[in-house]
Amino acid sequence: MIGNRLWIGIPEPSISSETRQHLLAVKPGGVILFGRNIVSIEQLKQLIDDLRSLLGNSLVISLDQEGGRVVRIPGGVTLFPGNLALGSAALRDRQRALELARLQGRISGKELRAIGIDVNLAPCVDLLRSSDERGIGSRSFGSDPQLVLELASEIGAGHREQGVHDCWKHYPGIGRATVDPHFGLPTIPGQDSGDHLIPFRAAARAGASMVMTSHVIAEALDRENPVTMSRAAVTDHLRGKLGFSGVIISDCLEMGGVSGFDFEQVIISAASAGHDVLLVSHTPEMQIRALRILEQQVASDPRFDQAHQASLQRLDDLSFSSEGDPAQSPSPIEVGTEVAQEIARNGTTLLSGPAARIDGEGKWLLVLPGIKQRSRVEDPLRGEDLALLVHKLEHRVECVRIASDPAPREIEQVSDRSATSTGVILLVQGFRHSQAAREMVQSVADKSRRLIIVLLEDPRDMVAVPDGEKISVISAYGFRPVHQEAIAGALLGEFEPSSRSSMNFL
Repeated sequence: MIGNRLWIGIPEPSISSETRQHLLAVKPGGVILFGRNIVSIEQLKQLIDDLRSLLGNSLVISLDQEGGRVVRIPGGVTLFPGNLALGSAALRDRQRALELARLQGRISGKELRAIGIDVNLAPCVDLLRSSDERGIGSRSFGSDPQLVLELASEIGAGHREQGVHDCWKHYPGIGRATVDPHFGLPTIPGQDSGDHLIPFRAAARAGASMVMTSHVIAEALDRENPVTMSRAAVTDHLRGKLGFSGVIISDCLEMGGVSGFDFEQVIISAASAGHDVLLVSHTPEMQIRALRILEQQVASDPRFDQAHQASLQRLDDLSFSSEGDPAQSPSPIEVGTEVAQEIARNGTTLLSGPAARIDGEGKWLLVLPGIKQRSRVEDPLRGEDLALLVHKLEHRVECVRIASDPAPREIEQVSDRSATSTGVILLVQGFRHSQAAREMVQSVADKSRRLIIVLLEDPRDMVAVPDGEKISVISAYGFRPVHQEAIAGALLGEFEPSSRSSMNFL
C-alpha cells in the first residue's frame, strides 16, 4: 500500500521485462504517461490494458492533455487550441466561451476516458501578469482571475461528467515566476500572491478533483521552503484556509526547482507537507528510492503513518465513476474539430496596428522560423512545420525558412527580399528572448513596405515589436494546425480577429 502514493513514469511505449520487474517492485498507485509512451491510440490502449493487467484495475492512469502547447496524444483525439486562445475568445463573447469550455471538457473527457485515462493533469489556472514571466505563456487563460476561474470550472466539470478527473495547477499560481520551475527555484514576493490564489480559493466550490503544487518559494505562505516541501503552504493554507479537501499532488519531484535539496529530504518533506500523491516521473532509481524512504517513515513515525493512512483514504474516495451520462455528450473528433476551430477563430487577436490582411496584387514574403521546444514540459514536437499555413496561403506568398535564432546571413537574406515584396508576413516564436530574432524583426520592419508579425504562442513577445504604422501584430496563441488555420483565415479576410487581449499588461 505504500506505493499507492507514488505516481511514476515509465520509459517506453510498451512494458519491457525490465520495466515489468520495476513496476512490480514499486507497485505504484498511478502511472503518468508522456509522449515517449505514445505511438498511436491503439498502442496506447494496449499499454494501458497491459499496465492494469499487471498492477490491477485500481491503477490510476494520468497525463497532461492541456491543449495548445502541451499535449501528450498528438493524433486520434481533438487537439484544442489551448487556454490563452479560450481566454481571448471570452473577451469577444464571454458566455459563448464558457459554453465552448464546457464542450471542450466534455469532448476531451470522453476521448480520454475511451482510451482508459483516469486523470487529465489540467487545467492550468496560473495568471499572466508580466512579460518577464517564464514557463507558463499560452498555458494560462489570461490575467483576469475571475475569468480563469470560470473557464477552468467549465473544463473541469466537462471532464468529470465523462468520468475523467481534473487537476488544477500550479498552486499557489506560478504565472508571475521569472524562473521556470523545471530549471530552477523561483521566489515569489509576498505582495504578489493575492489574485493568483483566487482560482485555488474556489477550487473546492468548483468541484475540482485534484490540485497540483509547484516548486516555488511563495513568501506569502512560507519564506524559507518551496511550496512542495511546506506544510504551512499545503496543509495549513491549501487544505486548511482555502478548504480544499480533494487529492493534492506534487509536481514532479525530479524537477530543477527542488534539485538543490537532498532527495530524501524532498520526499519526506513533500509527504509531510500534506501531499497525497508524490509524482516521480522519469528515473527508476529515484522511484525505488522514494518508495524505500516512504516505507521507512511509515514504519518509524506513528504521526507520519497516521497522515499516510489519511492520504490513502482520500485516494480511495476519489471516485472514477461518471458524474453524468456520456451517451448525452457530443460525439468526439467530428464535433471536437468544430469546437476547436471556433475557439481558435474567436480567440485570434489583432494585438496592434492596421488590419492584418494580405492586400495588394503582388506576392507577399512568408518568413517561417524553426519551431522549437521552450520548456521541458513539452514533448518533442511532431511535424509542427507550419505546412498547413503555407498550403492555405500558397497562392499569395513566397516562402523562406530560417532558424529560430537566425544567423546574420539569414537576416540579410530576409531583409533583402523584404524590400522587393508587396509585404512581409513574419512568424516569430519567443523572440523577446533572442537578440538575433529581434535584429531580424527590426531589419525587416525597416525595409518592408508592409509587415504583419504573427506571434506564435506567446503574445508577451509584443514587448519586442518595433514601432511603426505599417506594422500589424496578430496571434492565435499557438502553432498547431488549428492555430495555423485560424491565422490563415484572418490573413485572407475570412473573419475579423478580436482587438482585445486576455492579458491586461498588453
